[in-house]
Amino acid sequence: MAKSKATLAQKEKIEDLLERGWIHCRIIVELLGGPKEYITETIEQYVQRIKEDDAHVVLATEIAPVEAQEKLWSTFAEIDLWVKDASTLAFLCFDYMPSSIEVIEPESLHYRAADFAAFFNDLQARLHKLDMIVKNLRAENKVLQINGSRLLRNNVLISLKEKDKDLNTLAKNVGLVPEQLEPFLDAMIKEDYIKKIGDVYTIQ
Repeated sequence: MAKSKATLAQKEKIEDLLERGWIHCRIIVELLGGPKEYITETIEQYVQRIKEDDAHVVLATEIAPVEAQEKLWSTFAEIDLWVKDASTLAFLCFDYMPSSIEVIEPESLHYRAADFAAFFNDLQARLHKLDMIVKNLRAENKVLQINGSRLLRNNVLISLKEKDKDLNTLAKNVGLVPEQLEPFLDAMIKEDYIKKIGDVYTIQ
């Protein structure tokens, strides 16, 4: 594994972190995807971004070599760090989705009611933002599905204007496998765009 250790200045800096309420933890961030170069660069960027955040003090990092996993590539980084407080740790989870978190110290955490309420308000704001992103993506996906269906329907109609065709020929013309196209053709029949006579599709 590629390793980096805390500098002497960092070690001196963390001596009083526990007294100031910081949390010492160890996290593992995993990545799976491709190509290999992208996974290598992304895991390094994740580690660097965590190091550059003032709410973190990174003691040591270990990045595993990128390995082939079926048709994809995988790696992970183990990061030993201090975080400013529980809310910082929670938002670290939102941003980097670690697969494992180990809290090393302190053994117990104590919060004032005002700090606890502030944490949940920040958490709610983050959740509302994520909810809005998801809703926008769903709306965009719905538009893409509608436009994709219209485009496919037009391709089918154009192909059938040339000549009546069976499923295999029609699928080849529009660029889909027959198993994917057939349910769509069934829907077009129900909507009276086309009809099927024997094994052949034709325009109504």
